[in-house]
Amino acid sequence: MANKDELVQTARNPWWQGAAAVALVAVVATAALGGFGQAKSKPLPEYKAGHRYQGGALAVTPLRAWVARYKPGGRIDAFNPKSYLVLQVEVENRTPRSFSAFGYPQQDLILVSSKREPIQSDLLMRSDDHSVAGDLHPRLKQRIDLVWTLPKNYVYTPQATFGVFARAYKAKAYLNDEGAWVQGKPAAKYTMAVQDLRDRAVAP
Repeated sequence: MANKDELVQTARNPWWQGAAAVALVAVVATAALGGFGQAKSKPLPEYKAGHRYQGGALAVTPLRAWVARYKPGGRIDAFNPKSYLVLQVEVENRTPRSFSAFGYPQQDLILVSSKREPIQSDLLMRSDDHSVAGDLHPRLKQRIDLVWTLPKNYVYTPQATFGVFARAYKAKAYLNDEGAWVQGKPAAKYTMAVQDLRDRAVAP
């Protein structure tokens, strides 16, 4: 298991603490059962954008991150102004079956708060047509955008830390002996440059 102090590089944005409180139940439960708060041996491997990490059920290659006043493919909403953090990543389903993009990718590729807590994205979108991401099919690489809604007091900093959980197949994962890809401990982290696109009114 990774040393707690080495687990993630502290994110410096002040909104991370508040955002952590709204992390979804699945990630909170995962963290409690063996997540980013546990400690002991060597530090997690740390990668930059463009590195492919293969974590059992899913292979991920984070490509770029940015902050904008619109969701991918959209434009500024003058009546409901918001800001968004977006992480674009290439994902590949390495299992023999299709699964929902709101399953493993959203649970396994997360933003890390200043308290080393995992924060799930609010939305997953296809990078090509900006539609809501659906199923991920075996061995088919696909680019998706993970989107986090930022609070009004968000203060921009030029980088953020993202964490990756690994999964292993268990032939008897449940009491009914049903097999499943079970999420394990934190396996890697990415320190990503965050581009500021808030001066653009329309998505590039």
